[in-house]
Amino acid sequence: MRKRRSRYFRRKTLIGYLFAAPWLVGLSVFVLGPIIATLFLSFTNYNMINAPRWIGLTNYRILFTLDPGFWRALGNTLYYMFGSVFLKVFIGLLFALLLSTALKGMRLFRTIYFLPVVLPSIPVMFLWMMMFNPRSGLINQVLGFVGIRGPLWLNSPDWSKPALILMSLWGIGGIIVIFLAGLQDVPDYLYEAAKLDGANRVAMFWRITIPMIMPVIFFNVVTGLIAASQVFAESYIMTAGGPLESTTFVNLKIYLLAFKDVRMGYAAAMSWVMFMILVPMTILLFKIAKRWLDY
Repeated sequence: MRKRRSRYFRRKTLIGYLFAAPWLVGLSVFVLGPIIATLFLSFTNYNMINAPRWIGLTNYRILFTLDPGFWRALGNTLYYMFGSVFLKVFIGLLFALLLSTALKGMRLFRTIYFLPVVLPSIPVMFLWMMMFNPRSGLINQVLGFVGIRGPLWLNSPDWSKPALILMSLWGIGGIIVIFLAGLQDVPDYLYEAAKLDGANRVAMFWRITIPMIMPVIFFNVVTGLIAASQVFAESYIMTAGGPLESTTFVNLKIYLLAFKDVRMGYAAAMSWVMFMILVPMTILLFKIAKRWLDY
């Protein structure tokens, strides 16, 4: 009897692995394989024409001591990461609170706010380039109506990153949907009990709403930081890394090194350094979250 059961479970396990085999093969060939390859290439001098030549830690030594461009790109990336993520989380929560009310037509507004998420990104970027035009752009024209002289936006080293952060709010619909789901899970009896105790709306927001949706806030912050660290298309298409490398993010820097300067080994080393920065940052966020998250 036991032999029959063991054969049955072995057969079921084998069938499960067979169904998962296409995904496991794809993971090994297209994900794990390239990751291991880039780790090896980061210790070599490789130009995609000649065979990789082992140079040890030279790429990392150059990156940390002789390449100010990397630190500039890293600073740009961190600026964009924290600026865009926290602005998107704050405004997303604000709109979610407004859209969570049971007023007439709220479903239509929810759809309107989510529509930009499904639009093609490249045409949207060209649309924003026209809006950021210092002379004829819609944003500066609106500012001019109220007596404010608009900045140069994408043409200014000081305003190029804030412009891209402002543009990132275009895709806030996904965060709003997640916040709406979190707000709907907050029990109504908590608000009813707070009203009986004489709490006003501000007190209920800080004492009930925020603690109850804190896991949702944490999820949006972590996933947003990871997504923002991969920013590439915006700077590549809209500014080409300029002006004065003010929008040269790490991903764009890696791309230019690998496919323009043909320094694949050095680009691989830079990608691994970025990985070694993001992983401890994520772990630190989870460590901090244990103190103020309650599931």
